Amino acid sequence: MTDERRLSLLLVAQLAPPSTLVAARRVAGLTKYLARLGVDVTVLTSAISGRADLEGAHAVVRTRDLLATPLNWRRRHFDALGGVVAASYSRPSRLERVVVPDLALVSWTPFALARALELERSHRFSCVLTTSPPPSAHLVGLVLHRRGTPWIAELRDGWTFEPPHPAWPLAFQRGVDRALERSVLRGADLVVGVTAPIVEDARRRLGVRAELVTNGFDPEELPDAAASGLRDPARHSLVHTGRMAIARSTPAPLLEAVRRLRASAPDLAARLEVVFAGPLSSEEAALLAAPDLAGTVRVVGSLDRPRALALQRDASSLLVVTEGSGRRSVATGKLFEYLAAERPILVLGDDTEAARIVEETRAGLATSATDPDRIADALRRLVGDEIPFAPDAAARDRYAYPAVAARVAALVAEVASADSSVGARSTS
Repeated sequence: MTDERRLSLLLVAQLAPPSTLVAARRVAGLTKYLARLGVDVTVLTSAISGRADLEGAHAVVRTRDLLATPLNWRRRHFDALGGVVAASYSRPSRLERVVVPDLALVSWTPFALARALELERSHRFSCVLTTSPPPSAHLVGLVLHRRGTPWIAELRDGWTFEPPHPAWPLAFQRGVDRALERSVLRGADLVVGVTAPIVEDARRRLGVRAELVTNGFDPEELPDAAASGLRDPARHSLVHTGRMAIARSTPAPLLEAVRRLRASAPDLAARLEVVFAGPLSSEEAALLAAPDLAGTVRVVGSLDRPRALALQRDASSLLVVTEGSGRRSVATGKLFEYLAAERPILVLGDDTEAARIVEETRAGLATSATDPDRIADALRRLVGDEIPFAPDAAARDRYAYPAVAARVAALVAEVASADSSVGARSTS
């Protein structure tokens, strides 16, 4: 694309690399591959993510965030969540149950908005893309859109549809949240959802134009196939990497399934190990340390990203745990890394988007997230090599970031072009 037609995108995301959270990895993947498609990407993010270069970025602007100051008495919790320190992370702050739509409304969004306005005055962006959570990030897009910048609002989780947090305790809060969602998202030129149920809800309930752009994996990030040193090569290693409680999921039904398998088929159970790698909540740590699970369930702690990816590639099979409460829109970021690892995937949550993707790509098996007997049966099939695993490479590659970024680039160009056409008509 020529310089005259080169697109420039302001990507507003509270989390970006070097943060290890999945939201940051999406920012990294999009920025890297959008740049290769000729899009100038300026990333506006929070100091809470740390400081590092971002491959492909035209510029990275890190704003103040109260979560990154001494005012955040829960900083150690945040560091544990990201695997920065070896400690259990705790439940969300009570303050998060007070501020609607989210705590970033006071901790980060005001700083992000001020800096976005400065950037907008000095650089005419083709488009601004705001990504949530936190939903308050979309207020930046709303303000810039009213000043003439085309705007895409991206939902990595639903806002009021199947949100990643518990329901607001007060009816007043729920009403305010719904009103904000409606007024803000209806102001966008386009809403993007990372799963089909989020997109379908936005179209049906809010009456907005919404398009699907999933999460993905970076094909250039794949490690060489080599032993990780973290699993027993003599057994079937079912591996889970990453966090669970942050997505409101729990390993409790799986652990009960392991107990039942050990009681009903001890010889088969002896051939299985379930390995957990990543930060744990204090509740999860207690569950996984139960004495009656010793010898079958192992915890290897938080790993740096290369070693976590190596463990995925070395595993016999890989585990996705969902909360099992009817949130159809769940497709965790680790799922796409698992697709790249080319190992059979077991999804606990057979009515989720994660299950649909695994079925579409022929990459494994989905079962109940809550029924220990059904989970135990799936474990039997795993150890016996009886699960369907004939991965569709073409279907898998649609979830690689080069393809995902190409979709985003096309939508940015379309939104920017439509806005220019409207502007030209309005001045003629």
